[in-house]
Amino acid sequence: MPEEQPSGGRCTVPHRSPAPDSPSAARAHVLGLCRRTDPARVDALLDRLDRPAATADVPWDEELARAVVRVADDRFVPLLVRLCAAPRPVALVALDALVVLRPGPGAVRTLVAVFTGSVDDRRVHEAASRALVAAGPTAVAALVPSVPWTREADRRLRQSLAWFFGRADCGTDRAVRVLAEFLSDPCSRTRAEAAASLGLRGDPSAGPLLQRALAHPDERVRARAATALGRVRAYDAVERLRRSAAHDAFPTVRNAAAAALRALAARER
Repeated sequence: MPEEQPSGGRCTVPHRSPAPDSPSAARAHVLGLCRRTDPARVDALLDRLDRPAATADVPWDEELARAVVRVADDRFVPLLVRLCAAPRPVALVALDALVVLRPGPGAVRTLVAVFTGSVDDRRVHEAASRALVAAGPTAVAALVPSVPWTREADRRLRQSLAWFFGRADCGTDRAVRVLAEFLSDPCSRTRAEAAASLGLRGDPSAGPLLQRALAHPDERVRARAATALGRVRAYDAVERLRRSAAHDAFPTVRNAAAAALRALAARER
């Protein structure tokens, strides 16, 4: 006996939801858990993602990565470290989250690899720099042997290192010694970054180095050096700063020198 056709003569195909282990179902499951932040759901989310395979069997995208970050639980740090090797939009979300969550020693090896391997991608490179600073002293111990220190090394990398040592938890004396080398780098951008970092360190012993930088041909180096002299309390640089404030050919340098003079005067009161 022939089967009865549905009304209208059309054959209907029943709707099928994604298979439980399909990528779309895995993504939907993780996203659903992220949207409910009660402890049981967070534990279930951790159980779902707390293995290296989770970075492969879930189709990660920027929306999903941001959903995990919004849960704001430092137990997700290992996952975020693994996501640093994901495609660029996901990696940027993970790196920015690690800056806030303080990744610790376990993340350093991956962060160093991202830092040294991303010099051609400015945003990823800068995000990795910030995450390394957040990782603490272990980042310095891992980073220093992993990068080329010759003057022929990649300029962007040396510039980033000059930025890093202005903020890294490695002791001011050590940072000043490293930054003193960068202050004589052939690249003016690296010298300018080193001058700014010396100012952030605030060590008066950097004063003579920064005074010499006031005579550099590049106005960016001179401006950064002037600002740094105010921050390191270089009172013996007052006369040189006055000359720069009055006579430098570039307004950025004149303004930086004048601001440094005001800062020094304010500290004397």
